[in-house]
Amino acid sequence: MWNGERFLVEAVESVLSQTLTPLELLLVDDGSTDATPEIASGYAGRDSRVKVIRLERSGIAHALNAGIGAAQGRYVARMDADDISHPSRLQKQLAHLDANDGCVAVGSAVYVMDETGGHVGTSTYPEAHTEITQTLIDGRSNAMAHPTVMARRAALLAVGGYRPDSVPSEDLDLWFRLSRVGTLANLSEQLLRYRRHANAVSICERERQWIVGMGIVNEARGKEGLHPLEPRTPRASGSRVAAYHFECSRIALMTGPRIAAIRHAFASISADPSWPEPYVALTACAFPKWSLRALARLTAPFRSPYV
Repeated sequence: MWNGERFLVEAVESVLSQTLTPLELLLVDDGSTDATPEIASGYAGRDSRVKVIRLERSGIAHALNAGIGAAQGRYVARMDADDISHPSRLQKQLAHLDANDGCVAVGSAVYVMDETGGHVGTSTYPEAHTEITQTLIDGRSNAMAHPTVMARRAALLAVGGYRPDSVPSEDLDLWFRLSRVGTLANLSEQLLRYRRHANAVSICERERQWIVGMGIVNEARGKEGLHPLEPRTPRASGSRVAAYHFECSRIALMTGPRIAAIRHAFASISADPSWPEPYVALTACAFPKWSLRALARLTAPFRSPYV
């Protein structure tokens, strides 16, 4: 975590309130300059389950590897400092791993919220290993939500953990490597409240994430003897605020409250009136969800890949 003071308390409390016991909570602070270190140290001083790992600013891959290296348990679950875990998340994921010896990592569906905690919609992911790997190799999406995943620590170490040169698509790279030593799975339940905001990596580094992610997908496709994918250049806004609100509007259009889709579309237009995407989203609000989903399925082969 880096400069996560705004949402850190909610995140930590959601882990300490888990139905699974015992547990160990590692707070890896990647050189924060706000109140994050004080908040983390306060929890460590009050609760013996909490340990703080303080690093110089080194990037997410190094921070994640530090957490994996310090973990004492057989399983490692991760979560970002701006998300909230459902109370039964860890217990349900551990049960799945215990019942499926070949499974090396399990994620879940997510409840998507905006920066204020307002409901935006839901995101679901393929549940079976074959569907997950096919989605990854097709470049259609990142088939597991990174902050929802629990993995076997031995498997993470066996594949070499996170690779710094794959950031900001370090999770996509890890799924491919883990899929070669075991199976992947997603639970259908929404076990995480996933927060969207303008400072999220998927907003701030979207273009770089596309470029790096396409390289990872095409590397994997090459190993399978498949032709590389040709990415299409997305029409992006120069405003992070506009991009954030548009993403919320897009999700709400398909799976959330229509009022949220309208509100975020207007906010995106206000932040960048020259960007056409939020106008399209606002127009789409006039159509029923079933028709938008049908259109999305029909146009899926022609849209840009995940990256």
